[in-house]
Amino acid sequence: MGPQEKNVVLLIADISGYTRFMVSNAETLQHSQIIITELIQAIVKQIELPLEIAKLEGDAVFMYFSKSDNYQELEKTRRTIGEKLVTFFRIFSEKIVELSGTHICECNACMNIEKLKLKIVVHAGKALLYRIGRFNELAGVDVITVHRLLKNSAASPEYILMTEPAFREMIFPQTVSVVEGAETYDEIGTVKTFLYEPARFLADDARLKPVPKYSRFGKRMAKLKRLPIVLTLSFSRGKKFNNLPVIE
Repeated sequence: MGPQEKNVVLLIADISGYTRFMVSNAETLQHSQIIITELIQAIVKQIELPLEIAKLEGDAVFMYFSKSDNYQELEKTRRTIGEKLVTFFRIFSEKIVELSGTHICECNACMNIEKLKLKIVVHAGKALLYRIGRFNELAGVDVITVHRLLKNSAASPEYILMTEPAFREMIFPQTVSVVEGAETYDEIGTVKTFLYEPARFLADDARLKPVPKYSRFGKRMAKLKRLPIVLTLSFSRGKKFNNLPVIE
């Protein structure tokens, strides 16, 4: 099948603070990458139809869904996506709490997990869907626009930033308070935006959840500790951690 132009809603879930986190923790790169991978996987596990993954982009997940011509089906999709956006923040916040509670060393990466945040940008428009080998690709001005939105004037590191057409497509599970704004980009012009900060409403709930005693993250880090160390890792040798799993 050849290239097809479709009406789509485009979403990018991006880990805020990724570059600073990786650069500042270069000496503990193995732990840094495990942490980022755990967070990305937590988001990916929540993605289901009609939402599809377009591409994994290091510290981000690029997603989209094609708009249906059926009004009832589109209405259902709008509600589903609105719920998913809030779910992404809840799952990310819970994973941060889990990882923070199951680290096994005092390296910079393990001790600064809480500094990682989630931001999501959403835009609606048209995209050309085509295939290169085994991969589905998206192209077009609106695809460029949603990526440009990652560089914006939002002061908070945690938010959902929606363009005006995207905001019209979202039906959230509860009433949301948004702040209207605008972003200007070369060759694209001024884009009207709506900023929603769900993380502050979810943080308290996430902190109340108990940390799993036997975390998959804790097992991976413990196994890593037993491997030959190539990088300079600052493992704590004398301190005991009561919440660590037993490695058979």
